[in-house]
Amino acid sequence: MIRFSLAAALLAGGLCCVYPACAAPLDEAGARHQIKELLAMPFATDLVGASKAERFAWVEKRNGVRNILAVDGTGIPKALTHFTQDDGTDLWGLALSPNGQALAYVEGGDPEYPDDPSPNPNFSVFGTHQSVNVVLEGGRQMQMGEGWNPTFSPDGHMLAFTRKGSLFLAPVGKMAKEVMTVRGNLTSLQWAPDGSALAFTLDRGTHALVGVWHIKPATMTFLAPALAQDSLPTFSPDGRSVAFVREHTPLTNQKNGKGLFWSIHVYDLASDRDHVAWIPPAGQGARFFAPEGSGLLWSDNNHILFPWEGSGWMRVCVVAAAGAGTPACLTPDKAEVSSYRLSQDRKTLFYTSNAGNVDVWHAWQQPLDGSPSRRLTQSEDMETDLALSGNKVGLIAASVTQTAHPVVVAQGGTSAPLVSPELPSDVHFVTPQTVVFHSADGVEVHGQLFLPEGKTQTSHAALVFVHGGPHRQMLPAFNSMSYYSNAYAMNQTLAAQGYSVLSVNYRSGTGYGEAFRNALETGRAGASEYRDVIAAATYLKARADVDPAHIGIWGGSWGGYLTALALARNSDIFAAGADFHGVHDMTQPDTLGLSPTENRKARDLEWQSSPVADIARWHAPVLLVHGDDDYNVEFEQSTLLAKMLSAQGVPYEEHSFPNERHAFLRMQDWLAAYTWMDTFFGRKLSPRHP
Repeated sequence: MIRFSLAAALLAGGLCCVYPACAAPLDEAGARHQIKELLAMPFATDLVGASKAERFAWVEKRNGVRNILAVDGTGIPKALTHFTQDDGTDLWGLALSPNGQALAYVEGGDPEYPDDPSPNPNFSVFGTHQSVNVVLEGGRQMQMGEGWNPTFSPDGHMLAFTRKGSLFLAPVGKMAKEVMTVRGNLTSLQWAPDGSALAFTLDRGTHALVGVWHIKPATMTFLAPALAQDSLPTFSPDGRSVAFVREHTPLTNQKNGKGLFWSIHVYDLASDRDHVAWIPPAGQGARFFAPEGSGLLWSDNNHILFPWEGSGWMRVCVVAAAGAGTPACLTPDKAEVSSYRLSQDRKTLFYTSNAGNVDVWHAWQQPLDGSPSRRLTQSEDMETDLALSGNKVGLIAASVTQTAHPVVVAQGGTSAPLVSPELPSDVHFVTPQTVVFHSADGVEVHGQLFLPEGKTQTSHAALVFVHGGPHRQMLPAFNSMSYYSNAYAMNQTLAAQGYSVLSVNYRSGTGYGEAFRNALETGRAGASEYRDVIAAATYLKARADVDPAHIGIWGGSWGGYLTALALARNSDIFAAGADFHGVHDMTQPDTLGLSPTENRKARDLEWQSSPVADIARWHAPVLLVHGDDDYNVEFEQSTLLAKMLSAQGVPYEEHSFPNERHAFLRMQDWLAAYTWMDTFFGRKLSPRHP
């Protein structure tokens, strides 16, 4: 069964060479050139808008160099920073003042680990640091100090940011001062509507607290401190209340039909009283999960919008702040939401969703007066992230041939790019087909099939690609996350060389509902998602144009784990693999609250779910690549595997990047890693062997 993406459907079934005209398969030099060209294409992220002016800003990575661009009503983008080197220095945490005249951003550091030591992949002699910077009207730059999470006050006159447990404040354009410090890490800064206070989350590891810092007098209040993980504080429009989420994380990921794990709280600041606005019932949606970068929103002083999977799908719902009544969901069922924002007048919800086709994402708007929802554009691009600026809607869009780029929605539903899309003239693209198949236990699995250009007279080599996360979804287009955009580019290059590539959205990924994301016995609890990997290989083996003896596999992070698992368990199916920073021993320390018997059972299952448990059956060659400053997956996971492969006499190729993080920060390192992989597969599989 094959279901095509929108773009492919327009091509009437087809394998199609998008650009340039169909040509002979790329050789190794041509492949290196193509992947370099694709990695160098401009890639946009961190789109933000000014609340009271028509002005957007975003980070653009071009040829590995990151800079911040902005555009106002003139429609002419302007560079606000002027960096020139691919040195791995990240730019992130963008914030525009309400009038759009000032922009704050973070230079350096790692957005996933903002309070840990800053990475230094370019070997700066004196190391690097993470700083908050401001671009003022007229372009003057000012460094405010070390930290992150810059947030402008409602009138735009003040800037707040944090570093670990310290809060810093400054009038915009002047040096920041530390106004308080506490044990833990401060996150989730939000100003009160009148600018008199800041709400925050204080993360102390075992628990997290929601607090309010009152600027005058300089005092701090914690809101109903408890034994939970409190997060996502947000002020009501009148500033009298703060809503937040309270979670009690379950000990295990086992399904629980009676557990109540989270609730929405509302704290009245005048009376110092907290009450529960709503507790989800047991069953689906009883565990809290939210799209990245999204949280609670007040539609007025009496109603709160929040993410919920009560129907089994990620939707935006609304509940009374007073705690009366049941929620009403605003976005469609049988569809997921990836981002959402409320209009300045709080009358319209804007969101991105895969409504109508779970493999395709578009932007929608839903009036809160009950009027029908409608799509914002009729574009065939994938639209997965959005930002609002005054009355304008900005989107991050991507397509089969265009990397993530910012667009603004115009009247009539047309989307105008904020920058002119650029496409290298000598790059080969095919339109990936969306395919649907089933695992041995009946689970429906979606994937994208990249087929070589033209028809071949003989069968050829093929590859299974497994993404990381695992809470991610690959699409039949460039991805809006840099890591997976790079992977898509590599899959296009592999297809241009003559491989068939099947990218698998295995269970535990996003986009297909809560039951799929929280599937039973995944990962260290039994590796059930590996059944989907085997189903993908079975799908390829059944194709007449694939040589079943020349099927490889590649992936990074969780995809590296699944690659290693495939080679350990089924070197008879997978002839070679490329494992980027994968997990190889899934065992963990005992969990408090579980009995010794339960912990032993869990540890045995974790071991059985690990690639190293089946190392004796591993004989297929593998490429190993890892950065040794990885905070997501310990570098030791790869050194351990190398030792065990050596003991078994298994052939492998090994590479490390000193000072690199999990998602390589320098384009040159991605290019090196992908070139190693391309050469490795060329030797071990040969895309079009005799």
